[in-house]
Amino acid sequence: MKTIVITEKGTFDNVIVKEAAIPAIAAGEVLVKVAAAGVNPVDWKAVLNGYFNPPHVLGSDIAGTIEAVGKDIKHFKAGDEIIGSLEWAKQGAFAEFVATGEQYITHKPSNLSLQEAAAIPLAALTAWQALFDHGNLQKGQRVVIHAAAGGVGLFALQLAKWKGAYVIATASERNRAFLLSEGADEVVDYTAYRLTEKVNNADLVLDSIATPEVQLESFKALKPGGKYVSITAGPREELLKGFDISATRFLFISNPVQLKQIVELVEQGIVKVCIDKAYTLTDAKAALEYVHLGRTRGKVILTVA
Repeated sequence: MKTIVITEKGTFDNVIVKEAAIPAIAAGEVLVKVAAAGVNPVDWKAVLNGYFNPPHVLGSDIAGTIEAVGKDIKHFKAGDEIIGSLEWAKQGAFAEFVATGEQYITHKPSNLSLQEAAAIPLAALTAWQALFDHGNLQKGQRVVIHAAAGGVGLFALQLAKWKGAYVIATASERNRAFLLSEGADEVVDYTAYRLTEKVNNADLVLDSIATPEVQLESFKALKPGGKYVSITAGPREELLKGFDISATRFLFISNPVQLKQIVELVEQGIVKVCIDKAYTLTDAKAALEYVHLGRTRGKVILTVA
């Protein structure tokens, strides 16, 4: 089978196509024929910064069809169409086949193709956990979502609206109309305004940028006792000391119960998937370079089969 391997950290030139054996499965695993894989910022960061020990097969998000099941599998069978985010330490999604435990997968939305469904797992779970597990977002609260047109941001916008929150999205002017059409109550053009020129007394900020400037503006835009949740850099010590704010940085966990809830929202038409670009598996290097630019609207995927 074909796989996409990072041979050494530091440059996209180290991303190669490599043949490998189809993996064997253990008793508690399923073998998935991958139809598509989601491309996330962590994937290019793994290439440039070496999050995982090379050589390794890149990627964590899969959508595909189960080819075989181990003897201990109880909730899935051959032929089931599934999505999931793989065990974090192993990765391995950018491949024609992958073996994974059933705790990392759920059945795909019935109203989406496998290619569309590949965009969901990591980004939607990150948004869910940021808003609800760490941000404790409640109906009627005001939430700022930075980079709201991106993969995590767009899911967060829709989930926050489903919860009944008032959503303030930050984005460039080119995404204003798009984000308003997706349900944002306000859009702040970060190229023209500081956040605090437009926003104060927010209950929650979801920050996927987390530069020192964005962190400072975020803290200043929050009401006393507000919550700041970052999915990139952690909050700086001087901000924690200077503001009455609850702040955290977290890394998502693969959670099939939450993923199933998200699938149900997709099937109900409450949460939609937006695919920016689709590349073939063997064009993974180009896909990673594109996501690295940080200008995606929704998600980028690799079509595998």
